[in-house]
Amino acid sequence: MSSTPPPPPPPPPSTSYERQYYNVPSMAPPPAELVVFLLGWVVALIVTVAADSVGWPAFLTATTVISAAFIISRGIAKAGKVFEGR
Repeated sequence: MSSTPPPPPPPPPSTSYERQYYNVPSMAPPPAELVVFLLGWVVALIVTVAADSVGWPAFLTATTVISAAFIISRGIAKAGKVFEGR
C-alpha cells in the first residue's frame, strides 16, 4: 500500500525591497485644498450659528463661494500636473 507524501509547506513570505511583507495600501493625505475648504465651511457655519446678523441665506452663499473656489483650485492643481508632464 503506497501513499503519496504530504505536499511541501509553502515558502516563507518575501521580505525583499520590491514587495512589502504585508500588502497594506498606503493612505494618501487629503489634498490641502480640501482641508482649507472644510475649515472655511466650519468657520462660516460657526459664524452663522453664533451671530444674529448673519442668516442661513448668507451661509448658503458663503458655502457656494467656498465650493466654487475649491473646485477652481483643484482644476488649477490638476492643470499644473498636466503641464509638468510635458
